[in-house]
Amino acid sequence: MRRFIKFIIFLFLCSFVYSPIYALQIREPAVSGAFYPKDKQILSAQIDKYLNKTKPQQVKGKLLGLILPHAGYVYSGQVAAYGYKLLENRNYDTVIIIGPSHRVRFDGMSIYNGDFYRTPLGDVAIDKEITSSLIDRLKFVSFYELAHKGEHSIEVQVPFLQKTLSNFKILPIVTGNISYNQAKDFASSLFKVIKKLDKRILIIASTDLSHYYDYDRALDLDYETIKTIKTLDPELLIKKYSNKEIELCGFMPVLITEIASRHLGANKVKFLKYANSGDVTFAKNRVVGYTSIAILIDEGGKKGMLSNNQKIRLIKIARESIERFLKENKKLSLDVDDEELKKGMGAFVTLKINGQLRGCIGRIVGDMPLYKTISDMAVQAAFYDPRFTRLTEEEF
Repeated sequence: MRRFIKFIIFLFLCSFVYSPIYALQIREPAVSGAFYPKDKQILSAQIDKYLNKTKPQQVKGKLLGLILPHAGYVYSGQVAAYGYKLLENRNYDTVIIIGPSHRVRFDGMSIYNGDFYRTPLGDVAIDKEITSSLIDRLKFVSFYELAHKGEHSIEVQVPFLQKTLSNFKILPIVTGNISYNQAKDFASSLFKVIKKLDKRILIIASTDLSHYYDYDRALDLDYETIKTIKTLDPELLIKKYSNKEIELCGFMPVLITEIASRHLGANKVKFLKYANSGDVTFAKNRVVGYTSIAILIDEGGKKGMLSNNQKIRLIKIARESIERFLKENKKLSLDVDDEELKKGMGAFVTLKINGQLRGCIGRIVGDMPLYKTISDMAVQAAFYDPRFTRLTEEEF
């Protein structure tokens, strides 16, 4: 009996010692050889060709996000290169790639929680730290492997990243059926996790534009979509998408990217390139549209644009506007004689209490005098930021 027990223990120990303790989970390429070349050298040369043909654009500011196409490289690779060209001489810890699900229907969002994402150019590590934090925070976010297995919207972005960046991780996210509130919750949680972990991140929204219209109709629809994206206004994006005035197969990825980028301080959108499949194949009866768009924080601009007195005046306007609305539920009626403050400008108003964010709403479009923009956005930040309850008298 003792020999039998020892024998079983010996077998168990041998199994423990010689069996692999952990097998790496790698997402293998699904569309190499179809959407892009399967051969490493050919793929590398093709991306180099696209990047070398791309005219460098002067884009100043901190690059937070890109909106890029996800069709086969022969159709959209040159358009995508305009976005990836901006990554030269920039460094990121993690690139968050958000794409729509084309092959699997599911509710919520799926973050790939494996170890590596593989392309013919090699393996890219997954940022497990951000992944775990988001899955733990949000019930509608999980790792649903089937959503990633054959999905191309994420995969086609990775080889471009491998050619333009080094020492980075990725966070591959596939969106299923989610609501606007869930999109806002995810963007807010992403912002909080990024700030807590202090990571340099880039967000990529993977999307094509209109599908299968004739060339002229596609141009009209796609330029309306681009114009809407450039406002960096999620509410306007939702309204026009719901009314079918614009078309995006990656609507939710774009919406989440806009909201998250605004949380991170984005205040500038730069249109880089547009083309559609008709420009490549010359078959213009049924085309698909593609664009590259950058989302940035404009940290430069006109130095010393406002004097100290003008800055003090605007802060006073913001405070008085909030106080008037708080006590009388009315907008502040005012006029100023300062020509600089009468210029049409966009602006954001941020409220903080003890260093903690209490509201932030802004307007990119400069269609009102600056002093009026400040007044309106102060009220919006205090009482209509959907992330917070209305400001109270005690807080004010």
